Amino acid sequence: MPGTTPVTLRLEPHMIPAMRASFEEALSELGQKLLRLQRDGFIPEPWLGDPVSAQVVSYYNTQVMEAAEGPYAALRAYQAEMVKVRDNLQILEEHYRRTEGDNAALWGRV
Repeated sequence: MPGTTPVTLRLEPHMIPAMRASFEEALSELGQKLLRLQRDGFIPEPWLGDPVSAQVVSYYNTQVMEAAEGPYAALRAYQAEMVKVRDNLQILEEHYRRTEGDNAALWGRV
């Protein structure tokens, strides 16, 4: 994310599967919420049929749901970052399993 300082997370190898599973669960929940928000987050029409509610509908839909740097886009960016972390944890886990040989299967059961 622009303007943020990278953070280093140190994990013992046996912690990686549980950490990755936590990210999988969070991504699943977030994905469901984002699908619902995509479907139901837009205000479909002015609720009073007057010019003021029409302006609110237009402003809300444009600024919240469609803006490149709006709240909905921020949630999508957050989801993308979580996917990157999950994928990197998967790569780390596979790396440890390859380099540690048969013993690596045991650390996942600790």
